[in-house]
Amino acid sequence: MAGQRVALSSLAGAKVETVPGITRPALVHVAPSDVAPTPLNPRIDFDKETLVELGTSMKSGQLAPCVAIPRAKYLGLFPEHAEELPSCKYVMAAGERRWRAALEVGLPTLDLHIRQDIAETPAKFLAAVLAENIERKNFNYIEEAFGLQRMLEMSGGNQTDAATRLSKSRQWFSQRIGILRLSPEMQQAVRDGELTAFREMRRYAAMPPDQQMAAWQADLEKARRSAESPSRPPAAPVASSGKETDDPGTEPGTTGVYTAVYTPATPPASPATQPEQSQPEREADQPPPAPEARHHDVMKPSSTPTSAQHLAPVPDPRPEPDEPAQSAEPSGAEPWAEQPPRVVGLAIPWSDGAAVADIIVQRMTPEQRQILLTRLQAAQAPSATG
Repeated sequence: MAGQRVALSSLAGAKVETVPGITRPALVHVAPSDVAPTPLNPRIDFDKETLVELGTSMKSGQLAPCVAIPRAKYLGLFPEHAEELPSCKYVMAAGERRWRAALEVGLPTLDLHIRQDIAETPAKFLAAVLAENIERKNFNYIEEAFGLQRMLEMSGGNQTDAATRLSKSRQWFSQRIGILRLSPEMQQAVRDGELTAFREMRRYAAMPPDQQMAAWQADLEKARRSAESPSRPPAAPVASSGKETDDPGTEPGTTGVYTAVYTPATPPASPATQPEQSQPEREADQPPPAPEARHHDVMKPSSTPTSAQHLAPVPDPRPEPDEPAQSAEPSGAEPWAEQPPRVVGLAIPWSDGAAVADIIVQRMTPEQRQILLTRLQAAQAPSATG
């Protein structure tokens, strides 16, 4: 099969690269001492141990060449850096970490890509410097922000143009450069790796500089206390077990304020011996008592406060945790008077018979009052005959 014929006229019209690196990068191998990093690189923190590890791996081959331009071309863009670059032949735009690693382990040569195209303008060269660092996940946010600030200056203060040169959005650019509002102490905390969450950096940066450190320290203390304190699950409502106790004033779940008497029972001679009473049929408008609950002095919890402001609140017989046990059935006892009050609402003034009678008249139906009167008369009968 015959090969394709090529016209000599087409070859004559093709562009000839007279200077390596103009149309495509030229790969060269040079001594590390002939190369210098650009002073524009915002990265200043390099860990020596990791550099040695990288240099050791580069002995078996450098996978990614550094990117550089000739020194003369660089000084045409940044003549102010002449004294900082006295004797090198090339200035790197990317790859300073690989260059430092080669120096650490004594590599004889370093691979460079000569890129003349990135030396067209100062902003284009700086974009090449920042591009590699920005894409690295472990790039220091403060170093990055200083690099963005330099790009903003080269873009005439226009954030949109600066972001476009880096192929980023204006919002991304504004957020990243905004952390330079952090105070010097807070910036150092970022450099040291003590403050790593970017969202927190932005929050502190929005505060006045003299308040940032105090706010950060307060957040650290709050986080420390939260880590040291075991989390407490929410307590379930305490329900009455229905079991008899020696002290009627210390039944489980005795909290709340009580407004109506269900079925008054005959008061016992002592709290230790209390006979069970059969509960009479309740009225249609009365809610049922808890199953197996004790029937003497059983009250109904109420959330509606009374207008009788002269009544003293009933103190809580046993302080509970923060969660009130609203579903529990309480029992009355004189030891309540010795405890501090807890719930504001209607209280039963057991030491004032007239006041108790007023509450009964106001809140009990005639049928329930008759039941109560019958029980009270029955309770007085033994003492009257004795």
